[in-house]
Amino acid sequence: MNRIIIPLFLLCIFTACKNNKIANPSDYNAYLSDDKRMEKQLEKVNTEISFWEKRLLADTGNYVDMQKMASNFTKRFKISGTAEDLHTADSLYARSLSKIKYTQPELFFSISQNAITQHRFQDAWKYLQLADSIGVNPYVIKLLKFDAAMEIGLYQQAEYNLLQVKNENEFDYLIRKAKLEDHLGHLGKAIEFMEKALYQANESGKKEMILWSKSNLADMYGHAGRVKEAYKNYLEILNIDSSYLHALKGIAWIAYSHDKNTKEAKRIIEYISSQTNMPDHYLMLAEIAEWEGDDAMKKQYISKFLTEVEKPVYGNMYNKYLITIYTEDLKNFDKAMVIAEKEVNSRPTPETYNWLAWVYYQKGDVLKAYDLIEKFVLGKTSEPHTLLHAAYILNDAGKKSDAKKILKECKESSFELGPLTTLKINSLL
Repeated sequence: MNRIIIPLFLLCIFTACKNNKIANPSDYNAYLSDDKRMEKQLEKVNTEISFWEKRLLADTGNYVDMQKMASNFTKRFKISGTAEDLHTADSLYARSLSKIKYTQPELFFSISQNAITQHRFQDAWKYLQLADSIGVNPYVIKLLKFDAAMEIGLYQQAEYNLLQVKNENEFDYLIRKAKLEDHLGHLGKAIEFMEKALYQANESGKKEMILWSKSNLADMYGHAGRVKEAYKNYLEILNIDSSYLHALKGIAWIAYSHDKNTKEAKRIIEYISSQTNMPDHYLMLAEIAEWEGDDAMKKQYISKFLTEVEKPVYGNMYNKYLITIYTEDLKNFDKAMVIAEKEVNSRPTPETYNWLAWVYYQKGDVLKAYDLIEKFVLGKTSEPHTLLHAAYILNDAGKKSDAKKILKECKESSFELGPLTTLKINSLL
């Protein structure tokens, strides 16, 4: 789009929503004031790690100590974002499994969950198959198989496993049913199930369950355009646990996507970045920089992101973003193609086929991109970023009416997609 038009558009946006802002700094400033918040949490988990490490040194074959250490390394990753901790946990789980001759299914569960975190989805599925082969609680294995099957595109198998454990009074069933309904494009139903899950979490009194379900519900409210409800939930989460950074990130997105208050969004994200090593915050800062028209700063943030996530320790964890960057920003189509094909081979889902199609499209092979979209994407997902790519491809393949229909659907997800993408949608419409 002509750069002369953008400032006029921004002015209109500002005028329209200056009295309709949702994120109020006075609601959450207190949560941004403690520069040592995550450091305090790390001190606690490091104390735990030291305790179990000393026990293990005294008895190098104690598999229970190995499991305890591994779980604490996983916990530390969730706080700090240091990917090396996941690999350390994997090593400890593997040693523990070896010690007990691969006879404890719960250990396979733990290492499977670790594999999902690292986007090693086929490994996660393999570990669950091994657990099932030695005999295990059927309820637990079906729930975990649902998780892994959803990630690798075995949707019918996932749905079958979930049907076997149907119980609308069980938190573990409800959160997965919500995920399935969301995948099917039934966001309203997904929210209903997540609200039921939150009710069950509140009844249990378990803090982790409450925070997790309330956080996911807030995200869903945002996707549904119920931004005020999302904001309320994020604040309630922070009131329960001021170190729950995902809630702060959600508020930052509201400040940016809904309020168009980039200064406030950046302030929140920069605070989050000071508390954790997770690199995905650079991408949000890069998007804000692009919205502000600061291409130099956008490049700096992308460079910082790449410097971190291209380290081998991250493996496949950020492939989705790498494909986008190599395709759209760096125009390194060969590199993007290698990653996209790897993802499709690992987990053939509508999303991964969309990434592959997008690389072909950006290379100029519209027919190949259209073929992939038609076979593997259209009618198989309602994810707005995926549908937006499909609309671009359909438009250039001559299917302009189909493209316009999808673009109108995407526009309904303007908050989720963000103002930059919404601007592009409007330009196509």
